[in-house]
Amino acid sequence: MLWYHPAPVTRFLIACDFDGTITRRDTLHLIVDRYGDPAMWDRLDGPLTRGEVTVEQAIEREFATVRATARDVLDLCRAEAGVRDGFPGFVAWARAEGHRVVVMSNGFRTVIDDLLGRMGLGDLPVACHDVAFSREGSRVLWADRGERCALCGRRCKRAELAAVRGDDRVAYLGDGISDRCVSGAADIVFARAGLAEWLDETGRPYVPFEDFHTVRRHLEHLEEGRAA
Repeated sequence: MLWYHPAPVTRFLIACDFDGTITRRDTLHLIVDRYGDPAMWDRLDGPLTRGEVTVEQAIEREFATVRATARDVLDLCRAEAGVRDGFPGFVAWARAEGHRVVVMSNGFRTVIDDLLGRMGLGDLPVACHDVAFSREGSRVLWADRGERCALCGRRCKRAELAAVRGDDRVAYLGDGISDRCVSGAADIVFARAGLAEWLDETGRPYVPFEDFHTVRRHLEHLEEGRAA
């Protein structure tokens, strides 16, 4: 594990993954475990880690087995997803300090908009996909992320980040495979779980976190350094 210490800056674009980063539990896993084929994840985990299937292919296969209405799914996620400690307060602090906060997710707008709205953060910009839920099987509706990334060969989050970053430095927060490529475009990375493990393996710097109080303290420290 490495700590990353960029030069202090006035303003960050804080780009934050949703599932397992803002939420305590990954809503995609919750949905598949309850309404789909839970064994599908075990069958795909190895091929996904080895790069034999893409994240998008894995999600499509998982959600084809999900038989539920949007109401079923929202009731489940409201009850069980949870929110990582300090997130609403972190957003309020970031905005007061002049930082921008955006959500960039491989998850689904139906769920994300609902949970953010219940936190009073329905106005946060969100880049994500969606899904048409049905008791006959669900279909993923992919957002247009433009051309395939020259680095990872996928239509990844890098294009969405490039579209909104402007002249700001970027702080990226994530936890999984879909956060790998885009994290390389950030000036500072906050990572946990699978993303942190991958960054350790590849020798890339990051700041570990398990709650948003940690992220805020680290950014405040950079601000203090700037002021000095």
